[in-house]
This record gives sequence, C-alpha cells and structure tokens, in this order.
Amino acid sequence: MPLDCRLNETYDRQTLEVMKRILSPDSSGVDMGAHHGSILRHMVTIAPNGRHHAFEPLPHLAADLREKFPAVAIHEVALGDRSGHADFLHIENDPAYSGLRRRIYDRPDPQITTIQVKVVALDEVIPADQHIAFMKIDLEGGEYHALKGAARTIQRWQPVFVFEAGCKSTGLYGVTPVDMYHLITQTFGYQISTMGRWLNGVNQSFPREEFCGHWDNGPDYFFLATPAAKASVQA
Repeated sequence: MPLDCRLNETYDRQTLEVMKRILSPDSSGVDMGAHHGSILRHMVTIAPNGRHHAFEPLPHLAADLREKFPAVAIHEVALGDRSGHADFLHIENDPAYSGLRRRIYDRPDPQITTIQVKVVALDEVIPADQHIAFMKIDLEGGEYHALKGAARTIQRWQPVFVFEAGCKSTGLYGVTPVDMYHLITQTFGYQISTMGRWLNGVNQSFPREEFCGHWDNGPDYFFLATPAAKASVQA
C-alpha cells in the first residue's frame, strides 16, 4: 500500500479518537470537505444530538451525503475567506483530490473537469449562537483561506480542529507555512501538534521551525490545533 494511503488511514483513525475525547452527545461539529462522509459518520455517531454541518462542493457527493445524513446540514459549496463563485477542479478519477486550485497530485493521470461552484465563508453559514466543538478541514489546499473565513466562529467558540497542510497542497494557494503557523498560533491563540502526539499525552506545541519542516518535507501533513484551555484534554 502506498505511504500516503497508509497515512490517510492512520489520520482517519486518529481523527476518530480525537472526536471521542472532544465530543459529547450534544456537541456540534463541522466537516469541511466531507467527501463520502467517512468522518461525518463517526461525528454523528459520537454526537447524535448535535447540529452538524458538512461542506462538499461536488454535486454528486453532496447529494449522496444528503441521502446518508438527513439530519445534517449539507452545504453544496466550497469554502474560502469571502463569498462568490469560482472554478472548481473535479478530479474525476480521484475526487478526493478535487479543489479550487491545482495541487501536486500523487498520481500520474489526473482527469480534470472544471465546474462552477459557489464559495462561502464559514462564518456566513454557521449561526452565531451555535456552539461548535470540533472541525475537520481537508480541502486539498484551501485550508488557510477557509480558516480565515471561519475566524469569528473559531474565536467565539474555540473548537478543536484537525487540518491538512503542506507544500503539495496548501502551498500552491499562495500560502507559506509561516502564514499558516501565524494565523493559528498568533491570530487564534492556538497550539499546533499532531494528533498522534496529542493522543499520547504530548501537549507541547510545535515550534514554528518544526511545523515548517513537516510542511516542506513531511512525514506528517495532517495536524491538530487546540486552544490552550483544551490542549491537555485526555481520555
């Protein structure tokens, strides 16, 4: 099995474990880049009484999510730092790679179709009075701009969130690792680590140089962001 596939499976397992520790039955979560709903399914199971939101711009995947999760608010939009419309690159033979811009594809033959999608900022969709406890952000490069568009929600409710970031994806959106690190640690006042470290009780935040090293060279490209008050939440 390719390394990226093994890492994705590991990240999915770790995301589930993080949600088990963070979410209560009444908690609400946000799945940004829901795809087929594998993480959303666990979110709904762990927090069956929460009001969850899922974002998926590909029409056929959004329709599938509506059928699978009738109690979840499914938003057929892409996420960014402002509202509008944009071209969206649908990778037909691997939809998980789809996004607002080209990224480095870890396959030799991406079959790309361009569609028009609506783009929104998360803050314009999530009601101001809805407490959000957890967010998963996997947007194939659009994570930084989506976080900027979620700034009010993050600063209001301080949810724990997991996010993808790296030079192959986020870096092709005109974003540097320092930009991402500063937004999360300085603007939001969060700590950045990996899910594995946090689940094993290592609560120290990555220094900037270590985060930049992962961004450029790996091995990790999925991270955990926690406000200081929640950084040591353990089972």
